[in-house]
Amino acid sequence: MKFLLLLFVIIFSANAQARILYQDPTGDDLNSAIARLSEEDVKDVSFSGSAKGKFLLGLFYVNGASEFGVEKNCQKAVSSLREALAAGITDAGYTLATMYYNGVCEEKNIDESRSLAAQAARDGYILAQRMLGQAYLGEKWDGLYSYDVDKGVFWLGEAGDAGDRESSARLAGMYYDGEKVAKSEVKYFEWLKKATSSKYNNGNGLGFMAMAKCYEHGKGVEVDLVQAYKYYDLSGSAGAEGKRRIAQEMTQDQIDEAVRESQAWQEDHNVQVGGGFIRRVE
Repeated sequence: MKFLLLLFVIIFSANAQARILYQDPTGDDLNSAIARLSEEDVKDVSFSGSAKGKFLLGLFYVNGASEFGVEKNCQKAVSSLREALAAGITDAGYTLATMYYNGVCEEKNIDESRSLAAQAARDGYILAQRMLGQAYLGEKWDGLYSYDVDKGVFWLGEAGDAGDRESSARLAGMYYDGEKVAKSEVKYFEWLKKATSSKYNNGNGLGFMAMAKCYEHGKGVEVDLVQAYKYYDLSGSAGAEGKRRIAQEMTQDQIDEAVRESQAWQEDHNVQVGGGFIRRVE
């Protein structure tokens, strides 16, 4: 009997182990998954009975999803999300945290929101980590946590390290301005670099001009004109003047290398800057 009880506990714990379905904080992965669904998928019993299905159904019930024949039903929304959470879906915990915070489909409950958000953050869910960071810094989620810069920086750092551009960019700005933290060009550059090369949504070039200036002037990093030229090149027309300026101090081989690196980045991210032509020093 004791053996069977122990076996049950082991199996239950394994089934309830935290699992993240859609880590991308931009929502693109989740939206793509929903776009691939049909009304038949949603109606399918096996689909709706899965932990993943419970999570998606919970989302649909919150506001209704006419394309899937799902009407708004707050009771079913909370029930489905709770079942998904019980099955270990961390995404459901974060979703419920935001619902309790905003009073959506349930009465506003800051304590419940705080508990769910903290667990989701500990489980590694990026949006929950960003949520805690913003709350501790007093920038959003008012009342969720008491003001604590160290904890705010920690949780934004966790999110940034996991690939969240927004959190990395916020930390870069804080260290650049010396806002709430000691000013640091090294930490500014480190977080700026993470923001521009973040795992999610890293193909739009935000921050490239700032990166170019760091490499040109040695702000938080050693001067590297090849890298400066590369990032000016990736900035498109906005970086034209910067390229002309530093080209006077570069060899043609250095410029060619910078252009090759710029072109490689564009190919890797399936984007084209400035029409894709190679710009050389005159």
